[in-house]
Amino acid sequence: MRILACVLLCHFLSAFSVLGMPLFMPRMLGTFGSEAPDYLIGILFALPSICTAMAAAFWGRFADRYGKRTSLLRAQLGLTMGFLLCGFADSLGMFILGLLVQGLCGGTLAASNAYLATQLKGQHLTNSLNLTQLSARVALIVGPIALGFFTQLSEPLLLYRGLALLPLLALLATLWLPVDSSVVGDKQIAENGEQPIAVTQLAVLQFLFCFSMVVTYPYFLPYAEMLGLTNDSLVGLLYSLPHLVYALLLIPIGKLSWSAMSKTVVGLSLLATSGAMQSLTASTEILVLARLLFGSGILMTYNGLHLLITNVVSPANSGTVFGQIDASGKWAGVAAGILAGIVVAQIDIRMPFLLSVVSALLAISLLRIFNKGKTTREYQGCA
Repeated sequence: MRILACVLLCHFLSAFSVLGMPLFMPRMLGTFGSEAPDYLIGILFALPSICTAMAAAFWGRFADRYGKRTSLLRAQLGLTMGFLLCGFADSLGMFILGLLVQGLCGGTLAASNAYLATQLKGQHLTNSLNLTQLSARVALIVGPIALGFFTQLSEPLLLYRGLALLPLLALLATLWLPVDSSVVGDKQIAENGEQPIAVTQLAVLQFLFCFSMVVTYPYFLPYAEMLGLTNDSLVGLLYSLPHLVYALLLIPIGKLSWSAMSKTVVGLSLLATSGAMQSLTASTEILVLARLLFGSGILMTYNGLHLLITNVVSPANSGTVFGQIDASGKWAGVAAGILAGIVVAQIDIRMPFLLSVVSALLAISLLRIFNKGKTTREYQGCA
């Protein structure tokens, strides 16, 4: 519990700034005047995620070779350096360099999960993965609110200087954590008897799930305005509602004794249902219900995927596994942002929700195919 609490605190300290500051990208670029054209806002918003996706597999292999705690320290140091470069940037080029360092040398979620896989196993590891996601969602809720208050008192770029202390504090706390442990043993078999599916297949499912989730984010504000919701506080509440559902229902959902397959299929089905409702609704009441289902779907899918990941991860390969999974999720976010912009410009503001439905249903179909193929191979092996 001491190790888990420390890792979660460190991850929150790092995620707080990473997830909170991008919202204020227009104001940050405004400090550079005409040097920063408006079209750069979307590009620089996605730049750290693109860099993290590109580097995730490399850092995963680095973690397996040199140690998971070492890689976690590396990620925290990378964020500290990236924040300082942004905070002291006196030109657009230096600011972009800071974002590049933040993305290429970051990746604290994958590094934290890889380290936890050396200390925990089975259901304990699954629960810890659910909690690191909770940490990220709390940061996603609290970060923009708290940082929005401070941006009224100071230049957004100057905030980066103070925020650099957060990953630095996380780094110092991580130094007190024990080094990687190999007591967990080799690859784990699920406690409920399920056999693992391939890591590459898990990465595909992670991509489709994250795409289904993220594609609905960029244009939620104009979508809500189209429904007649002009109160920014109410729109913000509806936007954050799924993350609140995740936080409130994490413990009871985690206690369900359903299989990983069942949780994942139910979660993706809830996502698809929510997307369909949001693409068709014209009332606030139905929108609230859809957002509640959306949050439940995110929580249930993460629970199922984390169980599936636990079945294939071991202390020896946890860096590579979580690096691949993290890269897949990051690329999904990039693709979702691009496609959402295209379909909104070419078709309709509701189209991102239909893309979410298609992606979730495709993930369900592939999950059944992957599981059927695994069962067939097992049968052939017995024969």
